[in-house]
Amino acid sequence: MTTQQGLLLKQLVLVGHRKNYTVPFYPGVNIIYGDADTGKSSILRIVYYLLGGKQSKLDHEISSSVKYAVLEVEINGAPYCIIRDLYNSTKDVEVYSCRYAKLEENFPEKYVSSVSRSTNEKKSLSDFLLEELNFPIVKLKQAPTKDNSDTARLSFLDLFKYMYLNQDDVGSTHMLNIGNPVVEVKNREVLKYIFNVLDTNISDLEVDISTRTKEKSDLESQYRVISKFLSEIEFEQTSAIDEEITLIDELKEDLDRQLKELNNKMVSNNELYGGLKEALDTINLDIKRLEDVKSHAERNIERFSRLSNDYQNDIQKLKAASQARNAIGKQEYTTSSCPICDNTINLSDVSEEFDISEENKLKHELNSIVRRSKDLAVLIAENRKELEETTQTLNELYKEKSKAKEYIDEELANAVTPFLAERDVLIKESAKLVERRDKFVNALKVRNRQRSIAEHIGRIESNITQLKERLEEMLKSSPSMSSVLSDLASSLDLFLQNVKINNQFGVSISEKSFLPIVRNIEYRNINSGGLRTITSIGYLASIMRAKLNTNTNLPSLMMIDTVGKFLGKTPEDGTLDTDLKADENEGVSDPDKYKNLFESLLDLAERFEENGKLCQIILVDNDLPPEVAKKHSGFEIAHYRSNGVNNLPIGLIDDWEKDKKVR
Repeated sequence: MTTQQGLLLKQLVLVGHRKNYTVPFYPGVNIIYGDADTGKSSILRIVYYLLGGKQSKLDHEISSSVKYAVLEVEINGAPYCIIRDLYNSTKDVEVYSCRYAKLEENFPEKYVSSVSRSTNEKKSLSDFLLEELNFPIVKLKQAPTKDNSDTARLSFLDLFKYMYLNQDDVGSTHMLNIGNPVVEVKNREVLKYIFNVLDTNISDLEVDISTRTKEKSDLESQYRVISKFLSEIEFEQTSAIDEEITLIDELKEDLDRQLKELNNKMVSNNELYGGLKEALDTINLDIKRLEDVKSHAERNIERFSRLSNDYQNDIQKLKAASQARNAIGKQEYTTSSCPICDNTINLSDVSEEFDISEENKLKHELNSIVRRSKDLAVLIAENRKELEETTQTLNELYKEKSKAKEYIDEELANAVTPFLAERDVLIKESAKLVERRDKFVNALKVRNRQRSIAEHIGRIESNITQLKERLEEMLKSSPSMSSVLSDLASSLDLFLQNVKINNQFGVSISEKSFLPIVRNIEYRNINSGGLRTITSIGYLASIMRAKLNTNTNLPSLMMIDTVGKFLGKTPEDGTLDTDLKADENEGVSDPDKYKNLFESLLDLAERFEENGKLCQIILVDNDLPPEVAKKHSGFEIAHYRSNGVNNLPIGLIDDWEKDKKVR
């Protein structure tokens, strides 16, 4: 089977604190849809960032859950994993020449994240991508009409403008930075580069072939030195290292099984220990109960004694009062004036009617306190007896507990010591295996690095051959920009026809701005946001379609965020960027146009498949046409619902709400 040329995304892995979050990608159309604020757009933004894009703001659920990101890709059939820090865009990017599952067996190459920071000693990620895709690395004139114009290095991000429409770009009058004269000039040069019609394309290609030939020679020299050194030290071959790692893994698995069995024996094989432990638990429960009884009795004794002392003091006071009364004698009553009528009354008469004898009151109170004092004495005696009995029982229980612990310690020493000795041996053997495995994994990384150099030499050799064929083709018949724009206009016209826009006429590509023209109106001057949405997507699709018939310097990758913008499908459309009356006249809310837009992109992917060429289209939206959802359900790679209905994930970070509640 012939390897398909181009860039193919395989999977995005967000390595998290709690778990990893994975989004798979496949050749052809990939559809991501669902509720707003579920992380759909974040997927495309992170892919863009991992391919060299500028850092963008991350949603809180991502920044609080994810440590770093990995993008597994295939470039011209070769596997790579790109790892980049999500929170520091200036840090170097790591690129592993392997699949995600083999990361630990390989050393990474490191690239600077920006073209402006690259040096002869350290390439940028952009240079890596362009070289592996076999695209020429060139400098673009900032003022093409001037011979002494300054030049700027073309980067992979310059190409990305023709591969990725984010939420703001879809249907926007500022797509491709329209309105910025400097950027517009550069964009035209980039489009020329994509279609190999730059004035310097042939000379740049010749320089690129020479540069890669020298790189191939340097790598071959490096490979010979490494191979000779490894041979001299009799370094193990990859197959032998793989066998050793497999054997170590089998031994480690067997040791882990023995350790598990040994731990089970230590717990279950000693019945006496179990019985003693159960008896000790019972003693501890009895001790706890009796300690509570003891404490209660001590509190009662202390409380009752204090109350008894108070009663004794009261008894002494009452007796003293009675003795004083006897010594003083009986009180003599006299006369007094009535406080109401001023008549004279005899106090002795009043006393006999209303008063109780003071002597009788003292005797009554004294007898009551004496009875209560006796009752307290009985309660104190009962609690003292209970305290004495409880203390005696507790002392006996403490002796039993001490003996039980001695028996347990002795039994444990006799029963467990042999197990511990055997366990220590197994643990030491396991640690040795882990250390040995690490050494072999490191050796495997060395051999894989050697293999990676050899494969890189092979890829460069293949690239040089292809570049020479392209140079020969360009020398024979270099395309003109007019013919390129004409072909693009035909493709765009067909796309708009398939979508079935109203009043389709005057479709072309401006030879001045290289922007689409519909009804003889240049893209930036189209009033209907819905028509601009359809046209902007059709423009990128037409540029991609050109790869079916010619070798262009652009990967067959297209990412569209919010396909239905200004088409009546997204609540966030707003009214500032579109003329609602123009949208109404266009009939952009017609469900058929929305469906036809999806169908046209699906048809484009099918054309690539029929021609045996690689193509990948990633579409993001809040909705999906029912006919497309039913007919092409296999193209859905992610469907999110914020309420989790139908067991769908709540978003890209599918456990964030749960974690937030815990916190």
